[in-house]
Amino acid sequence: MTRCVKPGLLALAVGALMIWLLPAVSLGSGVDGALKGATQQLGESVGQTVAPVQRSLRAATEKTKAALDKTKAALERARREAAQKAAAAGTRATAADPSRQPPQHGSNPHGQAGVAVVDLNPSAERPLGAKPDGSDSQEEVVAGRSRGEQNADGTYHGHITILSLFGRELSGVDTAPGETKNGPLQPIQTGVLDPLCTSTNQQVCLSVLTADSQTTATGSRNDFAIARARILGLGANAAESGGTIGQTADCQNSVGASSAANVTSSAGAVATAANSVATSESCRNQAPKTTTASRVIGLGGVSVPLPAAGCDNGTPDTVTDLPPLARIVCNAEDIAGAAVVRDALDVFVLTSGNTSLIRESTASSEAVSVAPKGPETTGPQCSDGVDNDGDGVADGADPGCHSDGNAQNPASYVPSDTSEADESPSGPSGEPEEGGKPECSDNKDNDGDGKVDEDDPGCHSDGNPNNASSYNEDDDNESNDGAGAGAPEAGAGDAGTVPDSLPFTGANIVGLALAGLLMLAGGLLLRRREDTLGSS
Repeated sequence: MTRCVKPGLLALAVGALMIWLLPAVSLGSGVDGALKGATQQLGESVGQTVAPVQRSLRAATEKTKAALDKTKAALERARREAAQKAAAAGTRATAADPSRQPPQHGSNPHGQAGVAVVDLNPSAERPLGAKPDGSDSQEEVVAGRSRGEQNADGTYHGHITILSLFGRELSGVDTAPGETKNGPLQPIQTGVLDPLCTSTNQQVCLSVLTADSQTTATGSRNDFAIARARILGLGANAAESGGTIGQTADCQNSVGASSAANVTSSAGAVATAANSVATSESCRNQAPKTTTASRVIGLGGVSVPLPAAGCDNGTPDTVTDLPPLARIVCNAEDIAGAAVVRDALDVFVLTSGNTSLIRESTASSEAVSVAPKGPETTGPQCSDGVDNDGDGVADGADPGCHSDGNAQNPASYVPSDTSEADESPSGPSGEPEEGGKPECSDNKDNDGDGKVDEDDPGCHSDGNPNNASSYNEDDDNESNDGAGAGAPEAGAGDAGTVPDSLPFTGANIVGLALAGLLMLAGGLLLRRREDTLGSS
């Protein structure tokens, strides 16, 4: 059966389809534009949303980078400091017996002395730090320490620590080259030291007299003196210290010296006097020289008597043990090459083996010296451009650089010679003679006639330089004055000897003979001419 589609329904469907398609047909050319506009709006919205996030990310990134850089720098500093500490620790040794090996402060050239030191939990490292105030050696109290030293760059420096507590210097004097500083220190006394003594119930007291420091280009001198000192149980009256260093062209000298009277300690030990001195001298091309001396006189205690034997006569490392209370060491000494340390009196409180709770020292001295460097050279002395022997001439102009000792002879110059010293003795003219040989065998033109030795007539017994048999090498006079000194004399030993040639008399015999013959011939001709003229 055939199905019939009504025309109205078809028309309705077609109309609906056309209505549905009409917007698309009418907007066909603007679809792209609408899409682009929507995309642009969406991009702007996204951009507005993302921009703050990007700024936040950039700021966070910069902060993170800065923090990382800071952390990196801190880590680098820590690494360097650790390396420096490790290097410093590597240059220090541990004392096997710290009580008998007093500490040296720094290894640079210096002269140092101190009146009093109190060190809690003393270190066994040697050497300790070089700063006079004790800040790098962990010495808690330093009083009256004078130090003159040479820095690594060769300049000199002076310092006096009047008083330092726990690494902080309360008063001191410091000088650089060309500076001189000294008292009076009354303002420090009344403004700092007296109030300190009062506030510590008379436990840290100093009465200052002088603190003088002077430093130049060639050294430093530092002197300190007090009338009274009392530091945590360690006391001394009329104490002084001096640290000096100086150099000349060839040597460097350093001295430390300290003394104290009526010394008391927390262990009850009393000495009526204690003093020490240490010296060191180093000169070029010489072994260093050191000296030490110290004495502790009248050592004893109020409650515990102590023997004075060895202390009062300067015997090094005299030890008195009072276990477990204390160990008392008189004249503690340490010498190593040009470095020397001497402590008059050390008291170690509550000792156990090689450790102790406190070290109290008075009248301590030390000295270290280094020989000045010589002129810089680039080769042997005879070709280094330096007047090494100090005679005013150098290299080719120095007779000591010539094999014949004659600086006027270029052929004898020896640039590889390692010594400019004129090893030969000087002759009458002031020029050195090679090995002291006679003039006729010293390879010199002594009489200035342009002829030397066997070529000089003055060195021949017959005056004839062509006669080898008449040459006298032992003749000590080249001058042409006949037979020189040491020449064989006529007579004995010469009888029957016929010389090979006539002695030179100063005139040319052959020339005279020819002239005489010519004159004779001329005279004969003139005579004949006169005879002819006369006969005609």
